Amino acid sequence: MKTILCFGNPHLKQDSLAITLAKKLKIEGFKFKICIRPEELLENTGKEILIMDVVKGINKVKLITDIDQFRLNKIITLHDMDLGFYLKLLKQTGQIEEVKVIGLPQKAEQTKAKQQIKELLRKTL
Repeated sequence: MKTILCFGNPHLKQDSLAITLAKKLKIEGFKFKICIRPEELLENTGKEILIMDVVKGINKVKLITDIDQFRLNKIITLHDMDLGFYLKLLKQTGQIEEVKVIGLPQKAEQTKAKQQIKELLRKTL
């Protein structure tokens, strides 16, 4: 069974879709684990990581396999270390080899997003 780490902020509507869907999705062969903080990646390392999270600027569910596409924010405090930062750090240190991110649009409708996720998982994973 593959684990999908679902990230987001349950208190922000535009960043909570992955967490909301993780509670509702039931797909054979997959387990959805809710993660609130990016540091939780450190507890879930393996050579391959599968993540679901909201991605700004997309209009449909999309599989992202190149983490270099993620823009790094300028880090001034520890609060500035986001998911992209941790993914790149883990890859550079050899703790992970492959990352796949199921990107969800910020304004996706839940029913439509659930269907797109199911189709994506059936086709590619």
